[in-house]
Amino acid sequence: MLFGSALILAGGLSTRMGYDKKTLKLGGKGVLETLIATLKTLFSEIILSTREPLVNPAVVSVTDERGEGPIAGIYRGLSFCRSSYLYVTACDMPFIDTAYIRYMEEQIRAARPDACVARRKGRYEPFNAFYHKDGAACLLRAIEGKRYGIYHALEEMRLHIIDEDTVKQFNDTMFFNINRQEDLALAETLL
Repeated sequence: MLFGSALILAGGLSTRMGYDKKTLKLGGKGVLETLIATLKTLFSEIILSTREPLVNPAVVSVTDERGEGPIAGIYRGLSFCRSSYLYVTACDMPFIDTAYIRYMEEQIRAARPDACVARRKGRYEPFNAFYHKDGAACLLRAIEGKRYGIYHALEEMRLHIIDEDTVKQFNDTMFFNINRQEDLALAETLL
């Protein structure tokens, strides 16, 4: 199976937010629950990377055994998933765009890269992206070299880059993430 697995990163400490972001609510609904429901319309396997397993029949929880942040969560998700490509988002990204996800799948079918990521404002967007199992080796080398930024691993991968002009054709809030109380207030207005 080429596509079929999605990973939600939910293992952070949420220090800037002040409480566990897995419990974020937006418009009276749980952000994590809404993400799971949306991803279920596209993927047969939903994986949650977290520090403690979450009891939810809609997802499979995997713990980040390494504890080195999002890069370790993505590595663990790739090691666990059943499909060749793994879609990756985070539990604090409430505005994913299913049309954009389908667009990325089309691009991947033609290019077969190690990762498909957007580049906005001169930087890669490591979430709301796809990673191939072949890219796991790059992630592991970065982790073992104590280079925990995902960008280090991306530099070694064969990338399919979606440019900023293309990204703007979709929901321009899809890369928005909630890190602080003021981000949550802004998300309420964007909703």
